[in-house]
Amino acid sequence: MAYLDLYSGPWTIAEANHLLRRTSFGCSQDTLNEALNLGLSGTISKLFEVNPMPEPPLKYEFDGDERDEVNDPDANYGETWVNAPAYPTLPTQQETNKAVRARNRSLYAWSFIQMQESGISIREKLTLFWHNHFVSVNTNPHREFYYINTLRENALGNFKELTKLITIDPNMLVYLSGNQNTNAAPNENYARELLELFTLGKGEAVGNGDYTNYTEDDIVAIAKILTGWRVKSLLDPDTLTPIFSNFNHTKGSKTLSHRFNNAVIEENGEDEYKDLIDIIFQQEECSKFIVRQFYKWFVNSEISDDIELNVIAPLANNLKANNYEIAPVLKTLLSSNHFFESTFCMIKSPIDLMLSVTKSLLFSGPTATIKEQYDYALVLYSACYDLNQDLFHHPDVAGWKAYYQSPLFYKSWVNSFLLPKRLDYCRIIVTGGDLVIDDITYTIPPLIPVLTIASKIENATDPNVLIKSLSKLLFNYEVSDEQVVSLKEFLIPGLPDFEWTVEYSEYLADNTNTTLVISVDKKLRSLISIMVQMSEFQIM
Repeated sequence: MAYLDLYSGPWTIAEANHLLRRTSFGCSQDTLNEALNLGLSGTISKLFEVNPMPEPPLKYEFDGDERDEVNDPDANYGETWVNAPAYPTLPTQQETNKAVRARNRSLYAWSFIQMQESGISIREKLTLFWHNHFVSVNTNPHREFYYINTLRENALGNFKELTKLITIDPNMLVYLSGNQNTNAAPNENYARELLELFTLGKGEAVGNGDYTNYTEDDIVAIAKILTGWRVKSLLDPDTLTPIFSNFNHTKGSKTLSHRFNNAVIEENGEDEYKDLIDIIFQQEECSKFIVRQFYKWFVNSEISDDIELNVIAPLANNLKANNYEIAPVLKTLLSSNHFFESTFCMIKSPIDLMLSVTKSLLFSGPTATIKEQYDYALVLYSACYDLNQDLFHHPDVAGWKAYYQSPLFYKSWVNSFLLPKRLDYCRIIVTGGDLVIDDITYTIPPLIPVLTIASKIENATDPNVLIKSLSKLLFNYEVSDEQVVSLKEFLIPGLPDFEWTVEYSEYLADNTNTTLVISVDKKLRSLISIMVQMSEFQIM
């Protein structure tokens, strides 16, 4: 049976869980049931549905003079700030900075809300993939939103066309110095990363300035091809539209090296960068390069010679045959025998981990007001930042180490410093408590509705059934009988099974009895808080 043959094994909660965890961010019992009813083919189709774009982020903090309030008169509470001037003009620099930072917080919280509410859809997971692939760090929320929106709009689309859009994206032009790239002083920053990190990879050094996939002379020539692009001042109303200055563009034809078959890029003004990208995407290595990135993101960090031959190469051929449309290739990979054999080999990223808790356990932060909703989403953002996955602020242009740094790869997410935090943050989401990040204390109430979760489990009066059902939801398989015995110590410490059966049955018969409600809630919360700290919950 070939690696990429359509998976023909059983379609159970384990397979649905595996697919949904890898392609989205955790899943609830209801989502799993929906996937089970849809079957593999139906779930894949739903994952790749093109849904309407989300409404933009909102201003969620109040205007005022208090220390914890902001003054941003260009945007009203509950409305988006995206249409306001990119750089608010306020009486003092301090007030301006405060308004900009408030918009930053809104964007970061909103991004977590999108992931939390994504349902059966691969778009948010792919948006995060492209965010880690086309790394672009900035501090202006408008440019950040424009950039991430470009990634989201094109997440399921065409790799070549997305590369063209990102090349002249204002956020990217500023981040990798394209904004400073002129005929008088060509800047090679973006040219180098375009080849090394975005499209081809460097390859092995085979000579002085000569690598498997390109040469240093190609960097020089490509920098000249890309000259002339500009980003207007933040004070300009049109600051989010890149502009081309023919005066600052290097004129004449540019010749690439033998690595590109000595291709000649003719003078073509503001469309010259497109001609360059078309040439890069003709290289055989380009399709293999991006397929390897997809493989590391969705399947496994280890790519053996066998995987290179039987998975990477045929998918790369498929990608090139489809003119770099990514959906057909990913559907093939995610529906394959090989994908469903590649389980328990990935340590969850901080974002995957935190959202596995919230989505699997029906987390519902306070939603009475927009401010409450955004405040709690910002707590998730802050926790992930503290666990070394800072959305919008990668450690460097290569992205998060877990997806490129050999031999650790995913193990980068856990060490003696990070692992205790990972476990503690998972616990606090279930039990409530104080979460301390950068000397700021966030007091989290117990927001996981443990009673509702238990109510969805048939025969939850049996503690063995309860624990095994929860393990199927939280892990990818049932726990062993020995583990069940150990876990019962957190549900009914030192007591026989019937004690739980009696108490839970009494609660079901009278859920208005406050004493019973508190007691059952406490026992369930104790059990689940331990389960989300188990090693089985850390992997997927």
